[in-house]
Amino acid sequence: MTIAITGIVANGVVVPNAPLPDGAEVEIYMKPSPPDVSPVVAAGLTTSELRRMPRELRQAVLAAAAEMAEQDYRVDKELTGFDAYREEELDDDDIANAIAICVGAP
Repeated sequence: MTIAITGIVANGVVVPNAPLPDGAEVEIYMKPSPPDVSPVVAAGLTTSELRRMPRELRQAVLAAAAEMAEQDYRVDKELTGFDAYREEELDDDDIANAIAICVGAP
C-alpha cells in the first residue's frame, strides 16, 4: 500500500508533515521549484500576457508582484485605511437592499 506524506527540507533534512512508521521504505519526489521572476518583469506584463503564460510561471509572476506591493500596503495607510461603507452613509433601507441583492431576493 502506498501512502503519500508531504513535508519540507530543513537544513538538508527531510521533515515529514506526519509521523512515518518504523521500518517504512520511502521514495522522495521533489516538486519543481517555481521559476525566479524579476520584479521588473512582473511589473511590465499585461493581463493578456499573464493569461497566456503557463500556470507555474503565472503564479511566480503574481507572487513577485505581491512581494513588491507588500511594503506599500504596510506603510501607506491610504491603501488600507478606509471602510467600504461608513455607518453615516448607510441607512436601514440601504442595508436591507444590499442584503437582498447578495442573497438573490426579489
